[in-house]
Amino acid sequence: MNIINFSQKLDEIVSKNDLINISSLFKNDFAISKTNELAKAIEVIKEEGRVLKIGVVGRVKAGKSSLLNALIFDGKNILPKAATPMTAALTILEYSEETKAEVDFFTQKDIDDIKKDYDNYNRQLEQLTESRYKELEKLYLIKKKKELEKKQTLTDKAKDFLQKDISEIFNKEDENKIKEKAEKQATRELKSNDSLVSSYDQYNRIKACGIEVSELDKFKEITADSAEELNEKLLDFVGADGRYMPFTKSVTLKLNEESLKDIQIIDTPGINDPVTSREERTKELLKYCDVIFIVSPAGQFLNSADMDLFDRITSKEGIKEIYIIASQIDNQLYGSEKAKGDGIPSKVLNVISDTLTTQMRSIFENDEYLKDNETFQSLLKNRVIHSSGISYGLMKKFDDKESWDSNENHVWGLLTSEYKDFFETKEASLANLKLLANIETIHSILDEVKSKKDEILKEKKESFISNKLKNLVKYQNALTSDMKEKIERVKNSDINEIKQQKEYMEKIQNRVSVTINDEYFDIIERLEIDIKSILYDKLNSYFKRSKRDITDSEGSETERYEVSSSSWYNPFSWGGTKTKTRTYTTVKAGHIKNSLENLTDEIENVIDIDSKEYLLNWRKKLTKTIISKLRAEAGDDNLDISLINQTIRKVLNSVVYPNITYDGELPIELKRSGSLIGSDAEIFISDAENYVSNLKGRVKKDIKSYLSTLINSLKEVDIAKSIFKNYHKEIENLTNEIENRELTLDRYSIIIQELENIDAQ
Repeated sequence: MNIINFSQKLDEIVSKNDLINISSLFKNDFAISKTNELAKAIEVIKEEGRVLKIGVVGRVKAGKSSLLNALIFDGKNILPKAATPMTAALTILEYSEETKAEVDFFTQKDIDDIKKDYDNYNRQLEQLTESRYKELEKLYLIKKKKELEKKQTLTDKAKDFLQKDISEIFNKEDENKIKEKAEKQATRELKSNDSLVSSYDQYNRIKACGIEVSELDKFKEITADSAEELNEKLLDFVGADGRYMPFTKSVTLKLNEESLKDIQIIDTPGINDPVTSREERTKELLKYCDVIFIVSPAGQFLNSADMDLFDRITSKEGIKEIYIIASQIDNQLYGSEKAKGDGIPSKVLNVISDTLTTQMRSIFENDEYLKDNETFQSLLKNRVIHSSGISYGLMKKFDDKESWDSNENHVWGLLTSEYKDFFETKEASLANLKLLANIETIHSILDEVKSKKDEILKEKKESFISNKLKNLVKYQNALTSDMKEKIERVKNSDINEIKQQKEYMEKIQNRVSVTINDEYFDIIERLEIDIKSILYDKLNSYFKRSKRDITDSEGSETERYEVSSSSWYNPFSWGGTKTKTRTYTTVKAGHIKNSLENLTDEIENVIDIDSKEYLLNWRKKLTKTIISKLRAEAGDDNLDISLINQTIRKVLNSVVYPNITYDGELPIELKRSGSLIGSDAEIFISDAENYVSNLKGRVKKDIKSYLSTLINSLKEVDIAKSIFKNYHKEIENLTNEIENRELTLDRYSIIIQELENIDAQ
């Protein structure tokens, strides 16, 4: 049986036996596509004479577009750089003698799906706001009553107050304040659902456009005389403020660039794309890729999101030709790394490369899956490839500094400040920028990949089908194992024992609940301390660097000027002059502005990525701890560990986790460039210092508010009660199956037989 028939048979069994809910979990684990999508993918991969497809993947703001601008467009800013996950475009690059772009817009069905999430967001916001309002209302009354009860004597008026209903106590001002606070809390809590929030934002943008989908047909193909002109025309479709940006799913750029011959490059949005339909498009294209370049920022190299992606593209999509690039290496040249490399750029780069390579090898060798994976074993033999797309741009536009953007000016300012001796002359500057960019190394990899095209395509075809077949077999086995476990549970479970187990759990519930809840609250308290420490440590280093940038950008100049030396009492001095000097402050405003803009980006990344990553690991640890406590208190004989594990995961998934993001904007007075002198410089420096100080206070306040919401949200969960409630429900389901044992066993046996009768070979 071929792979398509095998997939089709599995789909039929799942559909016929109503196993959709069970199968969806396994499909996600093994990246199982719909049968028609799998057939299409295999057809594309088998196509004779097709171009080599190269995927460039990584997080938002990892430097993917900067790298490709350097690699393909000789440092020109042709590809749009995403400002946020919402404005990240899925871009496909192809060779063509004619310069043009094809824009793929969201369909009406896509927009209808986005609208459903938008409505769902509003509905949940309303429900959460109402719930939080009631809680705050009760807290207000309790607080008021406690204040009165603390007094030694109560007036008749106060006694009357204590007996009144809460609705009679509130005045309009109190009510409005509580409503506003409740809505803010609800909005923060909903931010944890990236997909829902993104759809809400996306649909708001769509509504604001006032455009019908039918109007977009005329824009599906855009022509231009050059890549630069095409880039300008596309700003309406992929720019952060582009009129049609909310409708753009992907853009295919067809360009007369020699480097694109025989290849297609897929520049993906950041992984874990919050826009569901665009994420599906990205996944669809990834499965067709023959080569993958994974771009991971050197400052946050190979985080958990990168590692999840590795697993997908190797074990699930059968891609073996993988290259890892540590981007934005220019950001790592300072502080302790500079000291370790004796302040010499080439030596500092070696230090950073050694550190990143050691980090990569440690991650791979300690990962149960990766350490035995052939693809990653080959990666372990190589050093990490560093890159700085922005350094390449500086090098190519060195004689046209007026064309540098704010970020390029910022990087140049840091390099000339920290490594002055190595950037004093044009020759030295170009040599060191070339060293940082390292584009020649990546070009040589690209050339090697092109030369091995036939070999890679053949290996990809075999690997893709082989991996997809293996995963379908795993999927089949997982379904079969699940049915067998259900049979064993129903067959071997004595209904009296089940009832006794249930009664025993009910009997010890109160005692065990105290232990579980105590442990739960201890872990919550530690969570607050740990997250605060992680975020504050990183943020403090960023704020210190910004203050240092401000100080380093400040200077002074001395001016000599002539004044009259005439005096009324000395006629011989009339008409004479003398020289005086005065010193005034100077500042490189552009360097400070760029530093502050980068500070905002770094704050957003640290708060968003680091807090989520820590929470994910914390939940895993919490699950293990609770299971351990339950086993110690109840004993294995009185527990179904598998059921307990599922139950705890279900309870933790039901908690609404708040999100924390930071998106700041520089005040207009700090959006200046060039050199300022005198009072202008002093005012600018003062404004910059005040901005950093106020920003630090605001960010700490935001973190405190986030942690307060998070901890309160977690404390609202009666973890023990929820676990026992769900556990009892699962036991009841098992009891029903045992009471209808014969029918249940027959049903599961038939499903197993159907599954086992399908031969993948």
